[in-house]
Amino acid sequence: MGCTPEPVTLMEVLMEAIKREQESYDYYYRAALQAARPATRKMLLSLAEWEKGHINEITNHVMELKAQMEIDRAITGGL
Repeated sequence: MGCTPEPVTLMEVLMEAIKREQESYDYYYRAALQAARPATRKMLLSLAEWEKGHINEITNHVMELKAQMEIDRAITGGL
């Protein structure tokens, strides 16, 4: 069918979320560059920054998850 499989692990979910937030950021930023009215441009740039904040927050979760995975690996000896 050509469908992408749904993410199955938390890491996959987080990586997909980062990708989607980046797409939203790019969309709002491009729209802001094309906006004729300053108020519209300002609003779109604000939305783009909001998406950037989401990217940073999710990236922090990814880093925490990676750290926990390393701790788990150290405790179990990689099993």
